[in-house]
Amino acid sequence: MSPNTPIFGFVPALALALAACAAPPADPPAAADAADAGVKVFKARGAVQCAGRGVAPDAMRAELERAGVRVSSAGCGSDGRMRPAMCGATTGEINLFDIAAADLTAARALGFAPLTELGGGAETVPCR
Repeated sequence: MSPNTPIFGFVPALALALAACAAPPADPPAAADAADAGVKVFKARGAVQCAGRGVAPDAMRAELERAGVRVSSAGCGSDGRMRPAMCGATTGEINLFDIAAADLTAARALGFAPLTELGGGAETVPCR
């Protein structure tokens, strides 16, 4: 901008920019949207070192769906805790599911819990 350029040409643009900043915030999500929001739950597979892999994610998914729980995805994970390397010890393998938040009570009744209750060391791992 040169010293001879009038600043009045910039006033409408500035007013428009300020008006956009003053726009009201978006409406909060409706209660129905919050109920359909997802929550990640887990359940131990029951895998034991030197033995079987425990219950597969597909079997647990079927258990959830028979109870009316809406499952959007399933996978495998680890609880992230250290264990001794010995036959008969648990492996820490868990199955993970994304479910509708409204179905959390039904999932809890089957022994599933929100992943947030497990602690910070849990992670998603490839299913074997």
